[in-house]
Amino acid sequence: MPRALRIGIDVGGTNTDSVLLDTTTSATSTASILAWNKKTTTPDITSGIEQATAELLDTASVDIDEIICVTLGTTHLINALVERDPRKLSRVGVIRLASHGFTCKVPPFVEFPAALRNVIYGGHHFIDGGLQIDGTEIGTVSHAQVQEVCKQLKESGIGDVVVCGIHSPIDSIFHQEHKCKEILLQELGSVNVVCSADIGEIGILERENAAILNATIQRYAAVVFNQIQQGLQAIGLKDCPILISSNDGSMSPIAEAKLTPIKSIASGPANSTLGASHLAAYKSTNERSSSKDESKESMIVLDVGGTTTDAGVLMATGYPRQASAYSKIAQVQINAPMPDVSSVGLGGGSIVKTTSGGVVMSIGPESVGNRLTTEAVCFGGSVLTATDIAVAAGLAPGVGTMPVALDAVTISSGRALLASKFEDIINSVKTQAGSLPTALVGGGTIICPRELDGGTNIVRSPFVSVANAVGAATAKISASVDTIYNTDSAASPVERHRLDEITKEAATEKCVRQGARPETVHTVERSVSEMAYISGKLRVMVRVVGEIGSKSEHETPSSGSDLTASFLESKLSENGQSLPQHVMQLYNDQAERLIAGQNLLNYHPQVKSKVWNLTEVDIDWLSIGCYILGCGGGGSPHLASIEAKQLLREGKTLSIIDAEDLPLSALLPPIGKLGSPMVSVERPGGRLRSDALDIMRAHLGLDDFEATLCFEVGGSNGLTPLLSGSEEHPVRPMVDGDLMGRAYPTWEMITPSLYNNDVNNLLPVSLASGTGTDMLLQKAQDTLAVDSVLRACCVTMGCSAGVVSRPLTAEEFLKQGLLSTHSLSWRIGRAITLGQRGFGEGTAADAIVEQCGGAESAAIIFEGKIIDVSNILFRGHSIGQLLIEGHTAKSLEPETEDSSGATFNAHLRISFKNENLNAEVTKGHGSGKVLATVPDLIAVLDARSGLAIGVPEYRFGLRVTIIAIAASPKWTSERGLALGGPSKFGLDSKYSPIGVHRLPQSVIREYAR
Repeated sequence: MPRALRIGIDVGGTNTDSVLLDTTTSATSTASILAWNKKTTTPDITSGIEQATAELLDTASVDIDEIICVTLGTTHLINALVERDPRKLSRVGVIRLASHGFTCKVPPFVEFPAALRNVIYGGHHFIDGGLQIDGTEIGTVSHAQVQEVCKQLKESGIGDVVVCGIHSPIDSIFHQEHKCKEILLQELGSVNVVCSADIGEIGILERENAAILNATIQRYAAVVFNQIQQGLQAIGLKDCPILISSNDGSMSPIAEAKLTPIKSIASGPANSTLGASHLAAYKSTNERSSSKDESKESMIVLDVGGTTTDAGVLMATGYPRQASAYSKIAQVQINAPMPDVSSVGLGGGSIVKTTSGGVVMSIGPESVGNRLTTEAVCFGGSVLTATDIAVAAGLAPGVGTMPVALDAVTISSGRALLASKFEDIINSVKTQAGSLPTALVGGGTIICPRELDGGTNIVRSPFVSVANAVGAATAKISASVDTIYNTDSAASPVERHRLDEITKEAATEKCVRQGARPETVHTVERSVSEMAYISGKLRVMVRVVGEIGSKSEHETPSSGSDLTASFLESKLSENGQSLPQHVMQLYNDQAERLIAGQNLLNYHPQVKSKVWNLTEVDIDWLSIGCYILGCGGGGSPHLASIEAKQLLREGKTLSIIDAEDLPLSALLPPIGKLGSPMVSVERPGGRLRSDALDIMRAHLGLDDFEATLCFEVGGSNGLTPLLSGSEEHPVRPMVDGDLMGRAYPTWEMITPSLYNNDVNNLLPVSLASGTGTDMLLQKAQDTLAVDSVLRACCVTMGCSAGVVSRPLTAEEFLKQGLLSTHSLSWRIGRAITLGQRGFGEGTAADAIVEQCGGAESAAIIFEGKIIDVSNILFRGHSIGQLLIEGHTAKSLEPETEDSSGATFNAHLRISFKNENLNAEVTKGHGSGKVLATVPDLIAVLDARSGLAIGVPEYRFGLRVTIIAIAASPKWTSERGLALGGPSKFGLDSKYSPIGVHRLPQSVIREYAR
């Protein structure tokens, strides 16, 4: 049987590593590594790869015909973005397909850091187009409008263009983006056009951001990949398939990587994790199933360098655990998959500080870095490092040029502190009690102790220094399909399975087209979920992987690309150009400047004459807090916050006032958006809010209102009144407070309902689509009829509409409403932001608890990892359960500790109906215990950042912290429990308060001057 050899190459900023792997010898064994080397990375990339690969082949004495593929990962592309090198980045123009003013307040490049935007901004254009979530057109692409844009692109010399349309990932009929691309190619000829649907998923801004980064780096990527091809062909690998490592741990044919370099731009951490798993002989679930090994352990991977240690987790699927729904590259948020890696300042070069008695006080984060071989004691230097501790302890034979003589107390205390630090790193990434297998890679592994609490079977391989190259060589071909299907009603299990299989077949076909052997393709990730608030919409995502086929199954790689023509020559003469002043003003980012200047700690809101005039910093903090108070629902306020900041940049005034400072007769209309958060992430903005307000204003015969109200502070509706202005009626001040104190799933779950027995006292309600379809409901039989009518109309309006209900007087609101809830949101957002920047003590969850009143009013109730999400759609609501594996907070369950201080395994089940309803914990086979239930607020937070995770973002593998916050007495009253308590949602739980509610302190009262 002929051997199937693979070459893996990792091109880093300092070294180029390569390995030769025999996949026919052993699938998971160091014995499969026939040869390896480490060379200094050369400036031209090509010669270094040539040298490393040629030496590899000479060392192993193999027949080139036995090599079935070469897989390569490189940091050069991301370095170009991080360094903002104008010689390597192209200016990009963006065409947004969005009719009726949708998305116009969320322009392209809006979240790019100014330094990067200044290098790559090539203008943006809004033209007609876009789809509703049901696949119908919001507007038709206009040939004349595209032609006009072409003239402007030609005049400005832009040769790289991104086309991004609303809901383009589900555009299987009109193909609007590709239609626009065809016109661009006809008019401009050699222009490079990137369609956003080919790059990212649902989420218009993040998808567009990814497409922009892809476009700006695409020409340089083609140059780099062509050089790699030429170098490998020069040493005889002319017919060998060349593949590029991807961010998710898979690999792509080089022809595809040239078109979508963004998908391979950060493959290093994934390669490191895969390489460690191979060297540790780890078996994935798929491999275990064939070997009758039923264990389902994940593996921790520690990549120990000279300055930092990166910690990641290899899941039971055999692939790295992925980060949250959105990731960042070069400080730009995108929705491309990225591995979840935690970095800490601990490495071989970490500086050790001791007391006068020799006891080690600290190790890192300061480091000598690449000066280890000149400054560390073991190399004749004078700086005591972590490596010196290991050498003195006899754990690193052969390291250094000088012996290291340290006191026994320094060695013992140093080793103890190193063990403690590595155990903290392990505990930060694992999400279950007990220990997990741990693999070490990287040049600094000698400083890691032999035994660690939380890590078992600690594996050190002789090839740890080239783990990234091993990971590249062992990667598989991957493909995924993420789409939305129309169904007549709630899909039955049989229908869900059928659509799941259709999607799997499409993903499998795509994977085979990219070079995978059909018989090896299997599913590693899948999800089937009905879309919140919308009937008849089923979102299905399937990801498959497969082993690369033989050399004969691949096309011979091409040696060139039109994208590279004179690219470097033309870019070398460019020094970058500043943006026009009016564009700089458009993107003026006050929050970015304050953060850069580290002024946040001393920031005070602008309150004058009892009016709080908002800044971009305030908007950011309000947004963070509103999403946490949304209890998983209400939709992310992220895009709403961008809209608000754009209004500020246009010179508009956005303000908040206290209701008690208004005349008691002042009319305050409650404003919000009704519909699916999934629509909002694709179709933000538009006139739907101002139109709904105009309908109510006209119905009541009023010229204007003195101020506006929030239906719900939770989620994106917490900012909606700030976005309700129009040219005829500028935005009015928003009252600090709302009618829910959170997010609730139905319209009538507002505090005025507690004071009105007849639903008609809450009417009329106006509804507007933003495209000319409006409705006014003046009378209804009951609350169910109101909710049903509103949601039915909302579906015909594109599943998202502006809504305004009967205005309350200021006197009514002071009695019936919930006061200062925006102040609470602001304080939560401030605490989290300051914590992320090193101010304050404890975790983000601790800071939230403190802002909500402390331990008497809120609590951290659980920490763990999401292991299952199930939901169905019923009457437009997303109803389901979230299952989390982990442990309860020790403060709540001290009896769960064993003699070692560890907590027993436990599971928390959170039921939700658009929002989280109750949290019930179980341990082993025991009965469950309810830790929190409505009307108390239950929030799921990202364990690392402390930011909220909403119901649409729930997915397997995310590490989370669960907090509960005491509800207002209005909701815990007998009538409040009847309307918004457990029984209202069919729960058997008896309400037991998490604590005593504390009225938030008004920002206006604290900072007034």
